[in-house]
Amino acid sequence: MARIVFQAPEQKAETVELGEEEALLVGRQPDPAESPNSLPAGRTPRTLTVPSPSVSANHVLAWKEGSTVCLRDVGSRNGSWLLLPRNQRVQIPDAQSVFVQLSAVEMSARDSEEPADAVWSNAETFGEGILQAVKEWLRRLGILASVSLHRASQPEVLKDEPGRIPVAGGKELRLVTRDTLDAQWARVLQRVWHYVSRQNLHFEAERQTRDEGLILASPAIRAAHREVVNAAARQSRVLLLGPSGSGKEGLARTYHRHSGRSGAFVAVNCSMLGKELLRSELFGAEEGAFTGAVKPIVGAVERAHGGTLFLDEVADMPAEVQPMLLRFLDEGEYERVGSYGKPRRADVQIICATNKDLRAAAREGKFRSDLWYRLSIQVIDVPALRERFEDVVAYLRGKPLGEGISAYDALTPEALELLRNHRWDGNFRELANFVERLPRAATRGGVDARGCRRALEQGALLPVDPVPAPPRPEGLSQTEDWSQLAPQIATLALRAYIEDHQHVPQTWDDQKEFNERYFKPLFLFHMSGASRMQAPRSREEIISLAHRVAPAVKADRGTAVKQLSRYFERFGG
Repeated sequence: MARIVFQAPEQKAETVELGEEEALLVGRQPDPAESPNSLPAGRTPRTLTVPSPSVSANHVLAWKEGSTVCLRDVGSRNGSWLLLPRNQRVQIPDAQSVFVQLSAVEMSARDSEEPADAVWSNAETFGEGILQAVKEWLRRLGILASVSLHRASQPEVLKDEPGRIPVAGGKELRLVTRDTLDAQWARVLQRVWHYVSRQNLHFEAERQTRDEGLILASPAIRAAHREVVNAAARQSRVLLLGPSGSGKEGLARTYHRHSGRSGAFVAVNCSMLGKELLRSELFGAEEGAFTGAVKPIVGAVERAHGGTLFLDEVADMPAEVQPMLLRFLDEGEYERVGSYGKPRRADVQIICATNKDLRAAAREGKFRSDLWYRLSIQVIDVPALRERFEDVVAYLRGKPLGEGISAYDALTPEALELLRNHRWDGNFRELANFVERLPRAATRGGVDARGCRRALEQGALLPVDPVPAPPRPEGLSQTEDWSQLAPQIATLALRAYIEDHQHVPQTWDDQKEFNERYFKPLFLFHMSGASRMQAPRSREEIISLAHRVAPAVKADRGTAVKQLSRYFERFGG
């Protein structure tokens, strides 16, 4: 009789006595019918269930042949690891006790990391963004694995194969280890599952917001949108700062939808009402409380009970009303006009917005500083349209002019470049009016720079700036750019790829990764003139740099942000 101890990560050890001519199949859901070719001839093994995610359905088979203990891994994902007596082989003669580790238990501290947020622009590129982020993460951790993107399998397949992970948009990610990685591989899969699930939630959140009409194409507005969604999940109070017409109310509605609150979304514009009317609009009024109050008024706070109250242009709230809002935020209590001494209560989440510098107003005493501190739990900057040319393009593509022609199709490249450099002081209102001025019967490329300028100037408050000449890399002429830099860029990219992978690109997937992760970032960095500018220190500075240099290589700004981010991540500054 031999005693075998089976140990899985985070599970108590299981000890089994194995007699002569006996066999034992160990796994998460052991089934001898699933591994008929692995069984000893003429034996039907007992089974031992070890309920650990690191253990495969059929993991390892143990049996005795005479006095020898035999072990066979039957296709486990994470391996079977023996703690052998000194100088013993895998076939263990005359063994009295054997310890079998079902995958190893240790993984380095880096298992707390996750891949960076995926870079993508639409549903078609979402899966590719996930793929590249996971590949880069595995490369950074030094884990040898192949990662690929495929059409989604049936859900029951994904359930049985942890290395196949569903990706929004009808795709799945497949991870296969190239090395013996013990329990670390199970931790890797767990991290990737969590990461992809979180990215899928962001994808779905953006899809819902787009369905409501908010344009989400540029990295800047998508970053703000993600902050809003995350704040809603935490039930954090939010203050949106940004110019009029930049989409603040749309983001406030997104907040309400993702907050999980069952009550109504109620919006109040604080700049449209005087102190008495705003007070009654917010907190209500009893019948006869003032002239014209012929019946009780239910205030916005009461209407939003259990939901979200959006206070737009909160900087314009009259000074007399601000302490009433402060009391409600502190204590959840309010009083209707004409009902003094009879406080009411309401459960309301408040999200505020303004197009003014509320910090300056608080410093100058024009807005209560204590109210600022109550409202500013999370301050989110909503960028102006001038910083979001991708959103301009998305809006133009969605506006039809003629049969099969969008406003984007109607503009020549020179006209689009004029729009790229326009200030858009009126944000989306100005953009919508610009599209209305375009000819309804426009043909593809029928609106040139002159016609575009004329349409812009009709609605602009300031003269339309001419299109600046794109910057050129210092010391290079128009004809010398490519011939001088291309060989150097290709050499640097290949050298970096070999450093990271220990081989040259050998497959089509290798070549795609070489182009996307090495050559393109280097090309954009050097050919756009970014190499002559100060290295960015934050994501925001990368976005700003990308917006300045993208015209030099006629790249859209989302592409420039993505490739510059990759450059500074891999090659530094």
